[in-house]
This record gives sequence, C-alpha cells and structure tokens, in this order.
Amino acid sequence: MGDYSTYTDQELLVLIKAEDYSAFNEIYHRHADALYGSAYNILRDRDSCRDVIQDIFIWLWQNRLHLNISNCRAYLLTAVKFKTANYIRDNKIGKGFFMELSTVELSSDDEENAIEVRQLSDFIKSLADQLPGRYGEIFRLSRYQQLSNKEIALQMGISEKTVENQMTIALKKIKEKLGPGSALMFFFL
Repeated sequence: MGDYSTYTDQELLVLIKAEDYSAFNEIYHRHADALYGSAYNILRDRDSCRDVIQDIFIWLWQNRLHLNISNCRAYLLTAVKFKTANYIRDNKIGKGFFMELSTVELSSDDEENAIEVRQLSDFIKSLADQLPGRYGEIFRLSRYQQLSNKEIALQMGISEKTVENQMTIALKKIKEKLGPGSALMFFFL
C-alpha cells in the first residue's frame, strides 16, 4: 500500500480490520514505546512490561474485526492500565515489585502516571495493613522487607510450611480485594 507512517490511526485501524498486517505493524511501532513506559511506571519490571504489551497487541490483532476505537492511543493506554492491574492481581509479578513500589521516587514527567503509581502503592499498603494478625505480618516481611520464607519462619518462631500457608492466604485475601469492582479498578479507569 505504501508509506503507512502518513496514515492516521483511524485509517490504520480500518486497514487492520481488513487484515492488513503492515497497518498493524505501524500501529505497534507508533505506540509500543508509550505503552511500555506506562506499564513500566506501574510494574517496574522490563519482562513483565514486555508481556503486558505483547498481550495487548495480540488481543488487538485477534479482535481486529470487532474493534470500534475512536482514539487509538487512549484506548491502548487504558488497556495497559487494566492489563497491569490484572498482572498484579494474578500475582504474576515478583516480590521485588512490592519493594520497588515502596521505594520508588515519583519524579516522572508524566504526573498522571506518577499519581497512579502513588495511589496503587498506597492501596496495596492499605490492603496489607488490613490483613489480620500473622497474615499481615508475614506479607509485610515478605514483600516489603524482602525476607525469605525461611527467614520469616526463624524470626517468628514458626515452620516454613506455616509461613507458606499464611502467605498463600494473605495473597488470596489481597487478590479478592483487587478483583472486579475493587477500589483498584477505580484508579485504573
């Protein structure tokens, strides 16, 4: 067809519906860096961000025939927010995320993303603070102090298996709160 860089996003989306893979590539190259930056402001993990972006573009291609997008960039950035929330909810991120989130300095030029990261951090901390007794203590030791299950067991005078079980329960309780309709979704709308 020619030089796709001269096409608007709307024109490219029409071509994508017609299964034009070159138009899809142009949309990808046009927006992937911004999407990655948005995901990185939240997840702070390169591999997780790549996974999120890849999942979004796979979904976009697979659902190309049913797309009704008026603003491609806004749509894709919103998809990043929801996908990162799902990534966190499904516990696909490592323990380091929580440590990074608690120490991140919000000096981003993009104030909106900085506010979202701050809100997410505060929300996760509030969920951890709401966990009863040992669940909350084990979660905080694991996620914020980066202690291993063995170190937590020694510190608390309990078995590693108990730490694992309590951590599983704590994560389940947090995931329930992060599920559909939770306060976290409010921050990502």
